[in-house]
Amino acid sequence: MYESTFPEEWTQLGRDEAVERAYALGVAAACGNDNREEYEAIKAAADSTYDRSLIELSFEQGRSQALQLESSGTAPKAIWDQLVDSAETPTRKNGLPDALGPAELLDRFDQLEGPPETLDKPSFLSRGDKDNA
Repeated sequence: MYESTFPEEWTQLGRDEAVERAYALGVAAACGNDNREEYEAIKAAADSTYDRSLIELSFEQGRSQALQLESSGTAPKAIWDQLVDSAETPTRKNGLPDALGPAELLDRFDQLEGPPETLDKPSFLSRGDKDNA
């Protein structure tokens, strides 16, 4: 599975490619084609702890999504085709799995009405408050 889609002869991977490969390795592992050596090599090639964390999360997301499909009776080849070989692979948004994308709440931050000073702070944070004296 993995070997037919991703060549294993690499010397260096960018963050996006490493995350994409980790996702595919997670899917393959759930389908019974575990390639732990490649996964460990990709993690070892990461430039930072942050990148390694993204790789680990991507692997787990791929594995989790494949296991969900498997539990509904989907065949391993169909799982691979749906999650990895399709053009709608969930790892394509900014190179990150959907679960690692920006939160919707942050997307709406600039839509908040009024400046922050219009917000009231709790009374226990006010020094001049007679209840807190």
